[in-house]
Amino acid sequence: MASTPSRSDRRPLLRVGILRSPDDIEANVWAVMDVLRSVNKLAFERYQSTPAHWAWLGTPPPPGGPEPFTPDAADPLPTANLDVIVIPGWLAPTGPLLRQSSQSVPPGVRSLLQAHVARGAPILSLFNGTALLADAGLLAGREAAIPWAFAPSIGLLCDAPFEWLRDRPWHTDGALWTTAALSGTLEALFDLLKQTAIAELAAAVASVLLFDTQRQVAAAAVVESPTRQPLSAGSLERARRWLQAHSDQPYDLAATARAAATSPRTLLRWFAQVHRQTPLDYLHSLRVAQAKTLLQTTYLTVEAIAHQCGYADVGSLRKLFVRITGMTPGAYRQRYQLRTSRRQWTGPEVAPATDTATPR
Repeated sequence: MASTPSRSDRRPLLRVGILRSPDDIEANVWAVMDVLRSVNKLAFERYQSTPAHWAWLGTPPPPGGPEPFTPDAADPLPTANLDVIVIPGWLAPTGPLLRQSSQSVPPGVRSLLQAHVARGAPILSLFNGTALLADAGLLAGREAAIPWAFAPSIGLLCDAPFEWLRDRPWHTDGALWTTAALSGTLEALFDLLKQTAIAELAAAVASVLLFDTQRQVAAAAVVESPTRQPLSAGSLERARRWLQAHSDQPYDLAATARAAATSPRTLLRWFAQVHRQTPLDYLHSLRVAQAKTLLQTTYLTVEAIAHQCGYADVGSLRKLFVRITGMTPGAYRQRYQLRTSRRQWTGPEVAPATDTATPR
């Protein structure tokens, strides 16, 4: 189970080494850093702790870019005991230049990668950074997601066959996480962080930074066209929008069918065929998504959240919440909360002053 940092614990719970070079893909470096910074900010709000530290590996990059985070300069991160290594990839316009960038990495880094994988520690290789895994002999016999434009060059660097998963934006095989495009960076990173000591904090951050369809449609928002007129929609879309707009009201199949301009029987049949669930199940998923958001971002009681989401009693919400998420609302709030406790932001209670002056 992932450990939780205490308020007094200043030791890093996650030590990350990021390979740097003058021609690396700095956007990937920033993306990884921003996730770790977000984790630290959330951890500081909760526990006054910054559990994620990161340092550079390889050739130091030019000044003016991202900075490492090792608060205690006298106690740098030990490279032999890093928890995660990140290879951000290179800005290489051609395959030969990619091979040149990979082969210019100091030999000590290859040895570090090999020892890192040998002890089961994870490596996140982004975009064409997988060329270094191939060059270090770590890709042989494995499955990987790699960018099509650099597949031949990566293959030339590998001393044994590997399986290229052409339909995956990112993939994990053992201790290796690989991506085929820059767009897979965050999803692959958050998947890797599930295996680390900051898993719960990372999951809370992921719920905000990654796209979530249910959260989007559960949010109180009106979809309008540039002319501010409601967009037209087919019967099923009208039914979905009706359920979204009335998610806090008792379920009414007949009213939903009227909004969709069809019969209840037809609505049930087509809704199940297209969405693989009933309108009621869809409504429950909307309500649970809304409950998740309220649990993470407000101080409302579970009872108040149940009523706001359209349930007459808290027991109904708890039962559905457990069925959909696998945990109780209280446990979900404890794990994924994005706000500090009231006690932290109200500050310590101050005892009323007493007048000790002696009356004349």
